Amino acid sequence: MRETLAQHAGLAWTLVCALVGVVLLLVLLSSQRGRRKRSAEPEATALPPSLDSAALTAALRKAEASGEAERLPGLYLSLARCRLEEKNKSDAEDLLRKSIRGAAGTQQKDIHARARLALGDLAHAGGDLTTACEHWQIARALFHELKQGRDHEAVETRMLRNGCPTDWVLTDF
Repeated sequence: MRETLAQHAGLAWTLVCALVGVVLLLVLLSSQRGRRKRSAEPEATALPPSLDSAALTAALRKAEASGEAERLPGLYLSLARCRLEEKNKSDAEDLLRKSIRGAAGTQQKDIHARARLALGDLAHAGGDLTTACEHWQIARALFHELKQGRDHEAVETRMLRNGCPTDWVLTDF
């Protein structure tokens, strides 16, 4: 056996290295799959897939009727986006406010931030820069807290471009 191993030492070494490589690859793939599942879970609960207005309204009514508080903020936000596309600003604003209240109550900070950002944009489009800056400030703080650097920087840039103070300390807003 030793003679055979000695004659085929290179082959044995290659097999051992291949086996170690396969094990490392499996460990790496397993950790990436787990990371993808963990990172996808908040997104899946945060915002429902893109649906039309009627489907979102039906899903929202069902969630409200069954008391699914975790689903409501994302549904409100998605339906608000539909209403904005339909040029229904008033309904969109109401839905965004509901989204904010629901997201704050269920600690869904990403949805809260995105709804604030949309309300700020609506206020800005309506000529109310003060309210826009206040909503953007809150969105920026939430993105910072969530360590979403890209979103934080985008809001910061928006605020600077529109002349918003970036050192506000908001209370009771």
